[in-house]
Amino acid sequence: MKIAFQILKDKPTVRLTMTRESVCAGDDCDAPHHKELELPSFLDPEVFAREVSADYLPSVAGYGHSWTCMLNGRKIAAIGTSGIEPLVAETPFDDDNKVHFVYHSATY
Repeated sequence: MKIAFQILKDKPTVRLTMTRESVCAGDDCDAPHHKELELPSFLDPEVFAREVSADYLPSVAGYGHSWTCMLNGRKIAAIGTSGIEPLVAETPFDDDNKVHFVYHSATY
């Protein structure tokens, strides 16, 4: 276990600039909801999406809405009320990493 910890400890972190779409008119006053974050570079797409969305995406009442997590212009995960679905096998990090969440409102 000690060797595995050392390997993970030596992995570099990546710096992220995050933005998201607004969910309603009242949410527009703080748009584009800029946030910076630093995370380990070894996270798979599902864990990455869970980590960056926690405490960042607003709580929206109701059902049927979802988010698409974009990293450097690529769709990497779909986030819905039922969980997170990875859309790629590996997280596509670059030197300059930009995360953007696209909001999909519920349709009835």
